[in-house]
Amino acid sequence: MTTTAMGFLGIMTGRRHGIPPIAEPEFCSHLCRAAPLYDLKVLIFHPEGVAADGSYVSGYEWQNGQWEPVQAPPPDILYNRCFYRTPEEKRAAAAALSVLTRCLPWSRGLPDKWGVYEILRRSPAAAALLPETENYSSREALGNMLAGREYGVFLKPRTGSHGKRTVHAVLLGRDEGGGVKVRGRDRGNEPFQYLFGTLDEGLDWIGGFIGQHRYIIQPYLHLTGSGGQPFDVRVLMQKNGTGAWTLTGMAVRLGARGSLTSNLHGGGTAVPALPFLLDEYGGAGRELLEELAAASALLPPLLEESCGRLGELGLDFGIDAGGRIYLLEANSKPGRTVFRLTGDRQAARLAAENPLRYARHLLLTSSSYHKLPRGQLRSHGRMISMVPKEDS
Repeated sequence: MTTTAMGFLGIMTGRRHGIPPIAEPEFCSHLCRAAPLYDLKVLIFHPEGVAADGSYVSGYEWQNGQWEPVQAPPPDILYNRCFYRTPEEKRAAAAALSVLTRCLPWSRGLPDKWGVYEILRRSPAAAALLPETENYSSREALGNMLAGREYGVFLKPRTGSHGKRTVHAVLLGRDEGGGVKVRGRDRGNEPFQYLFGTLDEGLDWIGGFIGQHRYIIQPYLHLTGSGGQPFDVRVLMQKNGTGAWTLTGMAVRLGARGSLTSNLHGGGTAVPALPFLLDEYGGAGRELLEELAAASALLPPLLEESCGRLGELGLDFGIDAGGRIYLLEANSKPGRTVFRLTGDRQAARLAAENPLRYARHLLLTSSSYHKLPRGQLRSHGRMISMVPKEDS
């Protein structure tokens, strides 16, 4: 079947249970359905669907209200949405990217949490948003940091997301029996809590939990609302159809009462930002919203300067009881479920369609893009055919 579009956007994503077996099926189907509005064609594929020589990709296309397996030449624009659950998945994605060398990346990626911290702390304005951060180097260093922090420390993996494998450790006073209290989430995102009678026992357990993984340590911040729920503010920054950074939307993520994190994957939910901030901080809520918007506009160019061209960023901010704002995390592959949960239909639509607008912008401004008669789909200067693929 010959397709008609000005360009071809390929979405490389992970394998999950379902029909078709792709991650983020709702987001992917929205991209496919909206693509004709921007004169684009979209194909969803796994890393394993890339030919060994990179000459074609096999994946899924949305046709007539349903998914169809198809084969096509390599896409003009490659949007990498892979989340690596295992080393094997990471290696498969790296192998696919290594042969899709003629595809224009929709976005580059970010380094790990320590790398992002190292970049941003060079800017005085950005550094003011960063919590004190250190690499986990030894149980002795962790013990020293614990001894100097009344409310304990927060440890999180340098790579990874959704609050998995995070730890809050605090030294208990004599009136509490002494020792160390440790709580957090395991790699399956299930909560845990332990009480150790001595500092050495606690440090030994944390060292074993961390194992060979690389971690950062930060002071534990009180980022809990008046209702006892942990919260943060997710801001989605995206490039639009002219390649300019825009603030797509903002929402507060609320964790369960007593939970360590507010991540949606850990059982949290989302509410509109402004009403929540007004309830928590009174008249200062509007000022905080403006400060969050200003901080969100500041960070993307700083990260691009070191990391290369980016397409979108999910920025997570914490706000303490005194109204101080902290950057908790920056993510180059952000989710967008928060806007559906808050009922912000405009932000939800923009979150799903700005990737298409930006892909069109890249096609129109790319030096490798040559104008063809309208209605022909190009792939590196040639018309392409999306061929239905027989199920094996």
